[in-house]
This record gives sequence, C-alpha cells and structure tokens, in this order.
Amino acid sequence: MTITATTGYADLHAHTTASDGTLTPTELVQAANAAGLSLLAVTDHDTVAGVGEARAAAEAAGIGLVPGVELSADGAPGKCHLLGLGIDPNHAGLRETLARVSEARRTRNERIAERLLALGAPITLDEVVTVAPPGANVGRPHFAQALLAKNIVRTRDEAFDRFLGDTAPAYVPASSLTPGEAIALIRQGGGLAFLAHPALVKLAPGETMRARLEALKALGLDGIEAYYGQHTLAQIEQFLSLARGLDLLVTGGSDFHGAHKPDVFLGDVFGGRGVPLSVLPPQLTGAAGRKEPCPDGASRAPSPN
Repeated sequence: MTITATTGYADLHAHTTASDGTLTPTELVQAANAAGLSLLAVTDHDTVAGVGEARAAAEAAGIGLVPGVELSADGAPGKCHLLGLGIDPNHAGLRETLARVSEARRTRNERIAERLLALGAPITLDEVVTVAPPGANVGRPHFAQALLAKNIVRTRDEAFDRFLGDTAPAYVPASSLTPGEAIALIRQGGGLAFLAHPALVKLAPGETMRARLEALKALGLDGIEAYYGQHTLAQIEQFLSLARGLDLLVTGGSDFHGAHKPDVFLGDVFGGRGVPLSVLPPQLTGAAGRKEPCPDGASRAPSPN
C-alpha cells in the first residue's frame, strides 16, 4: 500500500518461517497489526522468500511493508550482519546471489550434521529439515530444534552451548559474502544497507565503532540500526551520535524470531514501542503507513537530524 505516514511506529527487523522465525509471513503481519505497528520489515536471513506473502497480508491489514533481507558478512573490515531495507525482492541479480548463498548454507548444514554425529549427537539433515517449516532456509536454530526433539539437549541454549554456538565443537563457519559484496548486493537490489545490531558487533583490539562505520561507509553503507530492542539507552545515544557525525541514516527493529527468541517481542524496539516513523529515512516511510497511525507519545532518544 502507498500511504505516507510520519507518525506511528515501526519494527524494521523481523524474521519469519522463511528463515529461522517461527511465525509465517502472514502470522508476522497479523502480530504486527495486533501490536499497533504502522510499518513492518521482513528481514529473513539470506532469503526474500517470505516477502510476497507478507506483502499480501500487509495490504489486507492496512500495514506498510518494507521488503528486506539480513545478510551475514565476513571479511575486511570485519564480520557483521547487514540489513537490506527497501529492496526489490524480484531483482534477478539479488535472487541469483541469494540462491548461491543458500546452496552454501546447505553444504554447511551437511558438515554440521557430520560433526554432531562424531560428537555422539546423531542428527541427520533429514531430521533437521523435518522440524523446519516448509521452504525454510535451514540453519542452526533448526538443528537445535532437532536436538530437542530427540532429547539430546533439554533447552535451546544448551544446544548452542554444547554443540552449535560460535565456539562450540559442531560449529562450522558460514560461507559469507564480504561486507563490501553484501552492501553492493543490497544497493544493486534497490535497497538501503544498514549495519545490524551494532552493539553486538565484535570489534578488533583497539578498533572503535566509529572506525568500523567509516570503513563500511567507504564501501557504500547507508546507515546503522541505532534503535534495537537489546540496546541500552546509552548505546542508542552513542549510535545516534555516530550517525549524525558520519551522515548515516538510522533504522530500528526488534530482531523478532518468535519462539526461537522468546524474550524478544515484536514491536519492542525503544521505550516499549516500535521506532518512531519520524526518525526513519523517508525512502522507507514515504511509501508505506497505516490508515490510522498509532498515537504518538513514547519517550524518545534524540533524532539523528
């Protein structure tokens, strides 16, 4: 839908069953509507498969929908996740590259299954696919589900601590795009590239966040996810200040995954609400909104402008 809105709230970082979320695209839109959001972005990992269904559901619900994707990137200037917002999900080059990334993901999954078997946790890839929603981009959260289903672990956290986490014995590094490649892909697909959840980025010894952002901006980065459900107010202020100083756009989202992250709630981005539309780039809010915007009034961090 094309309803311009400058008031109301958005959540521009959410996942569906197309990757590692537990709500279908339609269910995610319905949850966003129930949460009083004006604008929602679907940002599944390495896939745009859920965007079409979400767009149809958003049109029916009267909610603005931003097509998005979350890309894992590794290489200079450092490992990070990048959000592509406002992309064209039908862009041929984007879809072709995402298909290659998904194929690499399948190879990685085979290696994870082999390592789990060697560790005495026999989980076949077929079993993992069985517990994943149809068409999902299978990843480590689905391995955790399979381990739970076979009573090899008691909790999801145990699955990651013992087997699947970045420092655990069954971990296999992802075959990722470099940050420069990921940013170029997002921009090629018509979107804006944002550094996701910057407080979670691991900086090199002596490296500052400003230096990382400067390096990413030189590669074409458009902005930073300053508003994030797990950021403290002090961190939000820090990232807004950096955005102002470096002339970067800002975005905000909860990183909602449903039951896979039960403590993360859709629409809980800043002050118990979504990020105010008034601080988001007009490229994202100018063509989407809600028929009756939510009442304004949440406490705010300073605007980046």
